[in-house]
Amino acid sequence: MVTCARCGLTREGAGKTGLPGDLGAQIEQRVCAECWKEWTAAQIRVINHYGLRPALREDREKLYGFTREFLNLAT
Repeated sequence: MVTCARCGLTREGAGKTGLPGDLGAQIEQRVCAECWKEWTAAQIRVINHYGLRPALREDREKLYGFTREFLNLAT
């Protein structure tokens, strides 16, 4: 159980996200499964809207920034 940084509710955590480093750890420790699910759906729209190519490091870093912003995680 986590108290979610985004919605403020205490719920089941997001679990393993597959994201590297500090961002992945923050999500696992501070984001609920429901908000993580919302982000996984929203990130597709973000990628398409901004024309991001996650295979490129610079675009991946931009996407991580949007992830932090959406989930209300400090940089």
